[in-house]
Amino acid sequence: MSLLTKGGGITKLSELVIDADKAWAGMGISNIKELAAAMAHGDINYRGAAVLEKLTAGIAGQYAKTQGAGFALIWDDMPGGMFARLFFLTIPQPPLLSMVAVEDHSGGGHVAEPGLTAPVPTVDKAAEVSSLLIEDCEDAWTEYVQANVTSTADGVTFKFGTASAKMAVADAAGVGRLATEDIGPFDLSPYKYLKAWVRSSVIIDTNDISILLDDTPECESPLKDLNIGALAANTWTEVVLDMGDTSGCVAIISIGIDMDVDKGIFDFWVDQVRVTKGP
Repeated sequence: MSLLTKGGGITKLSELVIDADKAWAGMGISNIKELAAAMAHGDINYRGAAVLEKLTAGIAGQYAKTQGAGFALIWDDMPGGMFARLFFLTIPQPPLLSMVAVEDHSGGGHVAEPGLTAPVPTVDKAAEVSSLLIEDCEDAWTEYVQANVTSTADGVTFKFGTASAKMAVADAAGVGRLATEDIGPFDLSPYKYLKAWVRSSVIIDTNDISILLDDTPECESPLKDLNIGALAANTWTEVVLDMGDTSGCVAIISIGIDMDVDKGIFDFWVDQVRVTKGP
């Protein structure tokens, strides 16, 4: 092994004299202590072809790049916007816990046992985590159909699946049930809201149309008469109806559409009827 020094090569480490003030003529620096003095933050010192060389820190977006054995390092730009894609992972601080030291005097001593408390999350409103489908409206409602009303499964105008339940109301149809369908039996006592997609060919005002639920066939004595509110013409609307007290709705077997105000000639569609615990 030969080490390069001011006077030439040496063959033993014991012959190497380390002197902070030793002159290194021709080696790019005058003495070793100037090596550190001349460095700025980010500079790199490395062994060059035959001498110790310094690579001055580059600018943001550059990196130290080797050109191969025997060649000096250089600063080069990161390709393809690489620098812009670098990111830092931030680890959030854990929530602070309060620690209260409690003295226990029950045994006559003063044993302190720390107690940790953390706030308990609460949910103040019911969320719709699940729903119960009570009628998919994939076929015509035929349990009961009023005279001058035609009840069909409409495979052209629907919201879900392949069809909706359609009621074509003629001019001679009277106020009352348009059509009903047998369902269930369903225990709706745990549920609070009825949701359904409805559509009308004419404008519907509040108190014109309602949805019936009953535990007797053909909704002859409905337990629930739920007004659907106002509707724009030829627009699917999801109605959310508060069923109120459902404690008696433990065996619902019939659902129906009721016309409370004579609307003349019009078509009415209903699709995807379900009940939920939250709105």
